[in-house]
Amino acid sequence: MKSFRECSAAAWKMSAGVRWRMVVSVLVGLVRIAASLGFVWSSKLLVDIATGNNAMPLKTAIGVFAGILFLQISTFIFSSWWESYTLVKTQNTLRIQLFGHVLRSRWDGRDRFLSGDTVNRLEEDIRVVADLLGSRVPGLVITLLQLVAASAYLLLLAPNLLWVLLILMFAAVFGSKLFFRQLRKLMAAIRARESELQQVMQESLQHRVLVLTLTNVERVLEKFGWLQSEVEDNTRKRLNYNAVSRGLMFLGFQAGHAAAFLWGILGILHGTVTYGTMTAFLQLVGQVQRPIAEFGRQVPAIINALTSIERLMELQELEEEPRQESVRLEKAPEIVVSHLTYSYPGAPEPILKDFSCTFPSGKMSVIAGHTGIGKSTLLRLVMGLLQPSEGSVTLDGIPAGPAIRSNFLYVPQGNSLLSGTIRSNLLLAQPKATDHQMKQALETAAASFVYSLPHGLDTPCGEVGSGLSEGQAQRIAVARALLHPGSVLILDESTSALDAQTEKTLIENLHQKYHGSKTILFISHRPAAMEVADQVIEIKAQDA
Repeated sequence: MKSFRECSAAAWKMSAGVRWRMVVSVLVGLVRIAASLGFVWSSKLLVDIATGNNAMPLKTAIGVFAGILFLQISTFIFSSWWESYTLVKTQNTLRIQLFGHVLRSRWDGRDRFLSGDTVNRLEEDIRVVADLLGSRVPGLVITLLQLVAASAYLLLLAPNLLWVLLILMFAAVFGSKLFFRQLRKLMAAIRARESELQQVMQESLQHRVLVLTLTNVERVLEKFGWLQSEVEDNTRKRLNYNAVSRGLMFLGFQAGHAAAFLWGILGILHGTVTYGTMTAFLQLVGQVQRPIAEFGRQVPAIINALTSIERLMELQELEEEPRQESVRLEKAPEIVVSHLTYSYPGAPEPILKDFSCTFPSGKMSVIAGHTGIGKSTLLRLVMGLLQPSEGSVTLDGIPAGPAIRSNFLYVPQGNSLLSGTIRSNLLLAQPKATDHQMKQALETAAASFVYSLPHGLDTPCGEVGSGLSEGQAQRIAVARALLHPGSVLILDESTSALDAQTEKTLIENLHQKYHGSKTILFISHRPAAMEVADQVIEIKAQDA
């Protein structure tokens, strides 16, 4: 658990893009405070005029009263609008910053956080922190200023009463917040379980067919119910603490109000307090008590926000890849892998050890080897997604890395289509692609079947390509890659779901169109690829 100081420093950094909005919120709050105290003063003035203790003309006093009331209403409306708009801007600012950071973070082959947990942090935790920065922090500053202003006014009218109120209220707040550490632990546990719930929902819906046929719906629901019970139990404990806290706060609030009322009654009885002053007492008591009570009520929200800040700090701690200016290769490069060694974090042995090979410029190379030997790892090292423990990978002498990654046309293993339409998936690789270019790419990828679908390019496909067969999705993924400008085509088992004839057609199309103009790396065990390849590189056990 990170310290309060660390979380506060992180929150300050997160507020960088919205601080001026927070300042505006505080300035508007100052106007509201002035209007509120002006209302107290004008109310006292009207009562004193009515009881003969002030000779000011009544019409003038009513005009002042109405003007202050209008100012109160207008500032209230504007501050409500501004706060809501600030929350949206703060949330959007934080989300795009952190989402971009996560996307740019260095990948070591193992994701530190599950996708559902990451989404939960980017959604719920950012909402909580945005609420803290956009609403609660300015609100607390305004509350503190209101407490100071109301206390100063009450100090002029009845100094002794002010001290009685402050002692009663601060005692109630202190007593109600003895559970701060326990509340924070409970909030952390609740947020962790909520992330797990989101992960279960996300994965179960994404792989619903698997759940229906293999995992069993009841087992999924049993786990889901257990996680919900954990959230309910911790929430109940948190509510118990909050109930005691609010009870103490209410006791202090009522005691203060009663003290002010009796103080005024005794003052009127002895002739030391006017009816107007009594009216001011009762209003000022609320303006002194409310800020103190508000501080107390904000403690659970601040604890919740500290938990969310800590969870977002963990995302911020992900190391970003170095940002480098993109380098465009003018021709198909020669790729040289020299004495390459790579180990996944926590793995006892390297998956590749002192491995060397060369992929000639403009040639098609097939990479073979049994499952788990390191074929996909080699491609990730070539693309600079992973950094070797030892050795190097170069493209025409340029080290593999983010700077030259834009030169790759990549078709990953499995179904990699995103939700949307076939057209939107193709445009991911080349946003300015024309219908003619998309048609050419689909024809090369043996995916002309798209035009026989009822909606053609605008045919919808669900997450991971649901609604299409595995083979259809693979061919569309190949077409998508072909639209991307670049000189290195990488296919990772990209024809595994195709029948022999369709696979042969696709590979022949690729060889005919790109042989000589692109360096092609193809992971495959299939004869169709090996027959047209310029070389077959087999990764063997002794290389690992």
